[in-house]
Formats: sequence, structure tokens, C-alpha cells
Amino acid sequence: MVYHLSGGSRDYDPTLGELPSNSFVEMNGDRGKVLVTDPTPDGGGLITYRSKHVGRPVVVDENIPTKLRRTGPGIKRAKLLDVHQTGATLDLVNQRFKDIIDEYEPNIHQFFPTEYYDSKGKEKIGDGYWMIICQRLDTLHDTLCFPPRDEKGFIDEFNEKYKGRDLSLDRKVFSKEKVAGHHMWHDKYTLGTLFSNELAERLLSANFTGMKYIYYDEA
Repeated sequence: MVYHLSGGSRDYDPTLGELPSNSFVEMNGDRGKVLVTDPTPDGGGLITYRSKHVGRPVVVDENIPTKLRRTGPGIKRAKLLDVHQTGATLDLVNQRFKDIIDEYEPNIHQFFPTEYYDSKGKEKIGDGYWMIICQRLDTLHDTLCFPPRDEKGFIDEFNEKYKGRDLSLDRKVFSKEKVAGHHMWHDKYTLGTLFSNELAERLLSANFTGMKYIYYDEA
């Protein structure tokens, strides 16, 4: 199986469901100005200089934030999670998470040390890393996805041919052969923060707070 992992879930405590979600705001640096080192097109999804979560490294400069302020419920009402995300991508992780990734794929991904502060920016509430996944692959199975892949390699879900289809029949299938030897990546032709079965099972067994998952078939 291939897993998509996300962060920021407070499912560990159902009473938090009525509270607004926490988010993180830079106290220094500017994530909006962080640039990818290489925006060269590769046939997959669009890459621009400001594409931070497409599987390419980013430029290390003064725009990398080192301090984040957490908004939303205070630390006494909603504890700091082990893993979080600042947008649609799991990208705020703790030391344990980083250590496990480094065991499987050392010196591949970027981890920028980050301090977390309360909503007023005065009290430090924890430490972590802003994570950039630096692996961009084509790992979808060539023939087993439904809707099938188009001539460019994307799943052809918006084709008029498949309009009104039974969505319960949709399948996103990954290739064992293409995934082999890789553990954490972004796919060129589909969305997700993707993990190999081996690495995902290791992370899930570590019981990180804030982490949720879905999984896909692999063949």
C-alpha cells in the first residue's frame, strides 16, 4: 500500500471538535517568498519558483521562518500536536518524526528548525521542523487507475467520457515497481504527501498526535 499522511487532526480528543483549528503564522521570515531551487517543468503538475510542496528543494535564505506563532485555542485547551500542516501538506513535524525519516532517507529532505510560540508571540510552547519533501516521482500505476491515466500521465477524471460515472468505482493505484526504494515523496501527476507502506507503518506505530492517513492500493 501507499499512504497519504496529513497533520493537524485533533481526533485524539473529541471534545476539541467544537473549537476552531489552530494555524501557524510567521514571526520572522516569509514563507510566501521562499523559492524552489529548480522550477524546470518535467511533464507533471505545474512548478513555479514559489512551489514549495512539489518534491523539489527550496532556497535556504532569510525567508525561511524560524519562529511561528500558533493561533486558535491556547495550549491549555488544545495541546501542541506532534505533526501539523500549514496548508494542504503535512509540513510541521517534531524531532521524533524527523529522526524516523532520516533513518529511511537520510540527506534527502529538508528540515528547518522552528520554534513555536503562543498566540501573542510571547511564550514559547515547543520546537519542531518545517519539512520540505525533496523527492518528486511518477508512481501511479500506468494501467490500473480509474478513470485511466491520460496521454500526459494524469488521471483523466474531468474527461466528458467519464462525466456522471459511479464515483465509488474510482481507483488510484500505485506501482510497486516505481515505488520500490522510495519512502516519502510527492507524485508528479497526483496530489498527496505520500509514504511507502514500510515507512508509514513505522510512523503510525509511533503514535504521533495530529496524524491522519488514507491508503491506496499498490500493484
